[in-house]
Amino acid sequence: MVSEFHSAYDRGRLPAHEVKLAMETSLLLLQAKARAGSHRFVALQLGFFPDQATGSPVASRSYCNMISEHYMSYDRFSRPFVNYELPKVFTPSHQFSKYMYYMMTGFWPEQVQEICRELRLLPDVIRCRRSGCKAGKEMAIFLLLRRWHIAGKWELVSKDMRQQRSWCILIYHEIFRMLAQHYRKCVRVLDYRRINPLLEEWGQQMAFHRGTDPHVLFFTDGKPWKMSRPGKGQAVRQICEYAGCGDINLMQRAYYNGHYKYHGGKVQHVLQADGMVHSFTCPIRNHDALVLRNSSMHLMLSALYVNGDADRPALTVTDKAYGRTPHFRPHHTEAERRMMPPAARIVAEEFDRIHRTARLAVEDSFAQQVTKFPHADWCRSHKITQGGASNWNYLRCLWDLQCLFFNLFTCSAGSQVTGALGVSPPTVREYLYSCNNNLLINLPGDAAEEQFNVDNNYYI
Repeated sequence: MVSEFHSAYDRGRLPAHEVKLAMETSLLLLQAKARAGSHRFVALQLGFFPDQATGSPVASRSYCNMISEHYMSYDRFSRPFVNYELPKVFTPSHQFSKYMYYMMTGFWPEQVQEICRELRLLPDVIRCRRSGCKAGKEMAIFLLLRRWHIAGKWELVSKDMRQQRSWCILIYHEIFRMLAQHYRKCVRVLDYRRINPLLEEWGQQMAFHRGTDPHVLFFTDGKPWKMSRPGKGQAVRQICEYAGCGDINLMQRAYYNGHYKYHGGKVQHVLQADGMVHSFTCPIRNHDALVLRNSSMHLMLSALYVNGDADRPALTVTDKAYGRTPHFRPHHTEAERRMMPPAARIVAEEFDRIHRTARLAVEDSFAQQVTKFPHADWCRSHKITQGGASNWNYLRCLWDLQCLFFNLFTCSAGSQVTGALGVSPPTVREYLYSCNNNLLINLPGDAAEEQFNVDNNYYI
């Protein structure tokens, strides 16, 4: 095996990226010699003149084979790579100061170490299935957080990690795939085992801290997520042909909303009283109420009762777009209050007043997540179509995993939302216990959700 610390020049060979240039230059010299009178007989013997049977120069083919066998006879291709003054990053918690660690990932080293200990469904060594490159669990999580915390290209990630760009990409997608496979459902399924015994306690704490109704325990809202436009190129044409539609503007209409004036997706955030966020995404043209009702979250929220009492449903405060049910209580509009009797109008105004500030917590949670992971708000890197295929499944997994790590940060360090609502968040172990022990409800089988093509996501 050729050592990675030696280049092709050290071994007296040309690197692979210069073979084409050397081959073209040598062929030009060969043609110049063939045109000279003293070399025409040699060129004729070499077969430089076109062969009528094959239509290709025999000498050119022979010369190409000679170059390939001479310069490509090693066990791997030699490619240019960057030499770093400092050693490669293998143990980030020791090679970086705590300040640099936090500036690169948004997490403190102790938080990442605790998270790595509790992600028990992940192996200690993350090994890429395609190339065989490997990294420790903490190293892979550090790379993942570095990619999300500072929006930019892979060259910047490679420079910070002092590793090759291809290595960073492969390790990133391998840890991304494992997290999506094992822990994505933490933000898409309610943990009944943990939250059912705590509903009454949460209501009392919020009523004491904010003066809210003790049955109000959830808040929900839809937010836009800006992405790059799908375009009208080959990728969009192939997707439309696969869907049986000849209209290439179909992708444009699905991901464009005239109200927001840009392309993207809609993120539905559901905030628990303890600061944990549940989220799911859809194309941006869908209405908030339709998004919630078409998801399993609507059914899960409608099955929550305080202490199992059918007369005490757990209330979810929403805006007026979601409708009114025994479990969903939107704020009253001015028209609704004018049509109410005086006594009912006073009750409605009081309900809106005491829940107005708490209702804004879901918007603060969304803003904090985007601040923690600016990569989610860097629309140039979010491509709905890429490489002739839809990239929507990958983008949905990306947002869910960023919600997962935002929840893990809240568990270990708290957040502004938990201080506003007055309910303590769970520990990292309590939050991941159900998923680690397979107690969460399995999501409906959709293999396409986690089978995104790695080759097409290199620039995501």
